[in-house]
Amino acid sequence: MTQLKNLLFVSKRKSDDGASLVEFAFVMPFLLILILGIVEFGFMLGQFNEVRHGAHEGARLAAVDDDDLINNTCNGIGLSSDVDVTFVDGATGSIGEQASVTIAAQVSSLSGLGMIEAFLPDVLSTTADFKLEQPSDNWTDGTTSCP
Repeated sequence: MTQLKNLLFVSKRKSDDGASLVEFAFVMPFLLILILGIVEFGFMLGQFNEVRHGAHEGARLAAVDDDDLINNTCNGIGLSSDVDVTFVDGATGSIGEQASVTIAAQVSSLSGLGMIEAFLPDVLSTTADFKLEQPSDNWTDGTTSCP
């Protein structure tokens, strides 16, 4: 009787050998999507930080009326393309008026998979408000695309 139990146990154990492989095959696509989602979100968060940094850098440069404002602002952003910079000074552009700079950038994907971009925003945008420390003689209101 003991031998019969051992034979049944051994034969049952041998038939379960591929079960973990089948379970892994079912779970693996979900794990890959989760990992790619985490990587894409991290990449998008890095782009958002670049947009925020660019807005603050542009506000700092515009407050002191930088001579080459657009190029210096675009150089302060670590994104390569599809970036729009909008400057708005106060009513007259004189010292002490409230002004703002808005940076808008198209989101780019790291993986290029269509599934993950559906959950990400198309455009990252942020605005920084500041007071003019110098008259805004070297720049005018408007939107410019970074070169």
